[in-house]
Amino acid sequence: MKKKLYAIEGKTYLDHINDEVHLYGLLHQLAFLAGRIKDEQDVVHVLDTAKRYGEIAEEKFQGWDIPGRYLVFGDPKDLKNLMDKELALIPAEKPKPVKYLDEYIIPGGGFRLLVGDIHTLIVLYYSLARRLSEAETEKDFLRLKKKAGNYEKALKKVYRSLGLPEDSSAAHDVLEESIIRRHRMVRLEDVEDLDDGDLEGDEVWND
Repeated sequence: MKKKLYAIEGKTYLDHINDEVHLYGLLHQLAFLAGRIKDEQDVVHVLDTAKRYGEIAEEKFQGWDIPGRYLVFGDPKDLKNLMDKELALIPAEKPKPVKYLDEYIIPGGGFRLLVGDIHTLIVLYYSLARRLSEAETEKDFLRLKKKAGNYEKALKKVYRSLGLPEDSSAAHDVLEESIIRRHRMVRLEDVEDLDDGDLEGDEVWND
């Protein structure tokens, strides 16, 4: 199988990181509020917050242009148009001199993982928001409160999947560094210093 390497603009990459940090913050805050429900007023507050966070998440998702088919089937071929928009295929022989500014090489496998991480945050958020919006009785909310009480355990699992230390505050710079390392992203200006095999990764789709 022929391998492909892509360049991703620094702004596009940072936009994705910022969106992940934002979604993480929404999920963390919603789980925290749900775990502290004590009375009907708290319930109303959490429901209002969940509705607003849902609107924010939907706005961000629409801006990503991720096909709905990918959410259902997870077929990397459905990402082709998105990749055409956000990534540039690096030619086998690039003209010299070339000056790349704030751009990264991301192997196909790394891109799949990046989309998968964002997808995981979306699923976690929507799952909690949906259960909150469907809850009607005190028993429903007590069940939600019990489940949300384990949010720290769930977040630690997310931390591990992103390669973050468990005691991390998920600050922007820490998350960025972790994702660069996890997805083996390399600045184009440094690519000539790499040994063969340092950027191994499957192509994202087959032509």
